[in-house]
Amino acid sequence: MDSKLLVSVCTITYNQEKFIAKAIEGVVSQKCDFKFEMVIGEDGSTDKTREIIQSYADKYPDIIVPLFAAKNEGAKANAAKSLMACKGKYIAFLEGDDYWTDPYKLQKQFDFMETNPEYSMCFTRVNVVDENDNEAHDPYPVLTREDFTIEDIIKAERVFIPTPTLFFRNAVIPKPLPKFYVEARSGDIAMHLLLCDVGKARCLPGKTGIYREHPGGITKTEKAKAEGVKQLFQLFINFNEYSGYKYDKLIRQRLSQMSKIKLIFGSKDLKGVKKIKYVSQHVSDYFKYSGINIKEIAYYSVVLFFPSLLRLKK
Repeated sequence: MDSKLLVSVCTITYNQEKFIAKAIEGVVSQKCDFKFEMVIGEDGSTDKTREIIQSYADKYPDIIVPLFAAKNEGAKANAAKSLMACKGKYIAFLEGDDYWTDPYKLQKQFDFMETNPEYSMCFTRVNVVDENDNEAHDPYPVLTREDFTIEDIIKAERVFIPTPTLFFRNAVIPKPLPKFYVEARSGDIAMHLLLCDVGKARCLPGKTGIYREHPGGITKTEKAKAEGVKQLFQLFINFNEYSGYKYDKLIRQRLSQMSKIKLIFGSKDLKGVKKIKYVSQHVSDYFKYSGINIKEIAYYSVVLFFPSLLRLKK
């Protein structure tokens, strides 16, 4: 076995006593011909998550590296701290409620990255379960190819890279982390942009892990979805600046599409003055990224203010 630390598994967790042991078990059972560690950022849990992590750290002191927060710092701060603590040549993501099912996962991904330097990351497909380990709806789109670039990340309407299987080169991550990443609500998309800015992504065959879908989570509410669109919009603006506008055309096309989504879905439950105020606040983005198209403007005016006319037409 190579005695040099080559892979760091980066895990963040908070109040996940029901799941964290399974996540750790999937890591310590990995069969590798190299040394690896599991950095676990525990964010001041109020349940038994910390005690469970400590018990595994005592049992596997050469693998488990616990980072116990004195108080809850929030997911973004915890993720940044944990990521910066990873010392391996490669980093594998695994959140505390997900887990791996293939004992050769790390070895397969390591071998691919070692022999394919043009790739900055790789991933695999996953199975999806709910909180009770029952099969759940798969939120990831079906993939018809194995190689992906920054263009695919920018254009994707849905995240297609499962977080629990993401494996990437540590050296390509700027230290300190760039502002656009730190401020991003969607750390997944920000990381994919950051990585594909410097290399390609490969989807390796097979399924190596489990993603846990929480259908009742706060991010599923209409209010949270609208806020998510708003913050994703800002993420692309910030990344455009970070990347020196080298993807400006692609990003402006994506922002044009999103400006329409913001106008329609952000205002669909509003009425009267509130709707008019919302539209007036966000229509500038539409004009900035979509331009002036009289027919399109007329259509969206009907969609926004006179949707009953569309129903009559049908």
